[in-house]
Amino acid sequence: MLRRLPMMHCLIGLLLCSVQPFAEADYYSSWQNLALQKQNKLDINLPLGQASFLYTHNSFNSSAYANLGSYWDPNHELPLVGQLDMGVRAIELDIHWTATDSGNKQIQLCHGTNDHTGCSIFDRRFADGIKEVNSWLRQSQNRQEVLMIYLEDHLDGHYNDAINIMQQYFAELVYKPAGCQGIPQNISKADVLAAGKQVLLIGGNCATSNWSNYVFNGVWPTKNGSFSGYPTCTVDGMSAEQVKNKLVRIYEDSTNLTEWFGDHNQTITSQVMADAVKCGLGIVGAEPLTEYDSRMAAAIWSWAEGEPNNYNGNENCAVLNGNGRFNDVNCENAYAFACFDKNTADWRISQQKSAWINGEPICQAEFGSTYHFEVPRRAPQNLDLIARRAQSGRAAETVYLNYDDQEQEANWLPNDYPALNPQTNPVVWRKLLNDKGKCLDLQGRKTHNGNEIHQWSCHGADSQLWWQDNQGRIHNKMAPQKCVDASGAGTSEGTRIVLWDCHDGANQKWLRGALNSFRISNAPGMALDIKDPFWGDGQPAHLWTFHGGKSQRWAWD
Repeated sequence: MLRRLPMMHCLIGLLLCSVQPFAEADYYSSWQNLALQKQNKLDINLPLGQASFLYTHNSFNSSAYANLGSYWDPNHELPLVGQLDMGVRAIELDIHWTATDSGNKQIQLCHGTNDHTGCSIFDRRFADGIKEVNSWLRQSQNRQEVLMIYLEDHLDGHYNDAINIMQQYFAELVYKPAGCQGIPQNISKADVLAAGKQVLLIGGNCATSNWSNYVFNGVWPTKNGSFSGYPTCTVDGMSAEQVKNKLVRIYEDSTNLTEWFGDHNQTITSQVMADAVKCGLGIVGAEPLTEYDSRMAAAIWSWAEGEPNNYNGNENCAVLNGNGRFNDVNCENAYAFACFDKNTADWRISQQKSAWINGEPICQAEFGSTYHFEVPRRAPQNLDLIARRAQSGRAAETVYLNYDDQEQEANWLPNDYPALNPQTNPVVWRKLLNDKGKCLDLQGRKTHNGNEIHQWSCHGADSQLWWQDNQGRIHNKMAPQKCVDASGAGTSEGTRIVLWDCHDGANQKWLRGALNSFRISNAPGMALDIKDPFWGDGQPAHLWTFHGGKSQRWAWD
């Protein structure tokens, strides 16, 4: 489980904080996490106003980045990528134009007031947060994820500086507004992906034409403390129908500052989360998120616990069980079908029972051309289907859903899920920066086989420039035919990381894992790590059991 160290211990013993485990490796293969990741794909074709985005407030304000001068009163324990790995798809970054430890003003991620009171010269740079998120977005398993980023503006007019940072890292991934406009409620995540984009930026104020063409105006309507719960589903000034069809936000603030001096927001308990999901409330923020967080489990409305399990290796089609949850079954079994008219939002249950493949023609034959074999895309639709099944006098009957993993085992997709656009991997040489602020580097800038790879202060010479090919091998610009290698094909803790002629061996194929880690392919529980990273320049790279600390979180710069 996560270990939450008291902040005073972090201030006294920064070394302890730097190696604090943020998540156990087994969480990422748990039912809870996998079910939530599958569920996140179901609403891809719904209008954004009907979609769900699990959210974190003050996402940057995390003990994962704590030091002697910053983030003493955190909202979160997980770093940004840890929050994303847990299924969060809307984050908040408070961006301040303020002094840094260099004496110059830059854009920093600060939990401060409008006049920057509360900001520290040791706060994290906005650019570092963007690098971290950018590296997560570009991982192959995340290339069909759509992320909303709320930028809380304390820029003192320095909009172009913020744009330049985002342009440098993920310019081509941003779905941009056409001038001053609010976030569109009618486009879908699939529309964003079809445009080759992944990021929606909100929080703009139309102050300049450049800003208006980069960041959508305004923010989600925020209704903290007024959510009525299920089945009433209202918030102040909005009906249940409006809540269900427009992005509305509720969140909590777990900082001591808010507890002592602010208006304490509605606490997001497991029950509040479950109610919000049932009501179709689109932006819900719980904090601090923890491994196996019960509120994240409460956000799961689709799969029954432990499902899908592919029992006997031949369960590839989904059904709605008698308990109102999804289960996987053999596609040759005979069940009735869930049929849906998108225009009227009406569900019907077929009388005829057959194998899964016959769902669409049976729906059409029994109910007409406007009804199609379907799967609920969000909790309100699932509740409507359950109600329709009960009204038909078949409350406990198993019903087929148009949802399967027949094309690729464990890759559960609805029938209209867009095809993944082929991703190119052009040769672009970049620095690899860990969360200790150091770069992966060649010792002595030498390129012979066996030369040690270590961390060093970032300077951008060729010895610090890397590129990962489609096989997962990481090349160095000084010697492009040589790659990052786990010495001797070792897989144990302490195995040296060296430069070696590129080959097809597993000890040169690096997989992207949780928290932006690099895992060696023949021992994916082992991560690229820095030995005693607290001590700075020259500390060697080695393999170590994944713990998610700063020395194992790597972002492309």
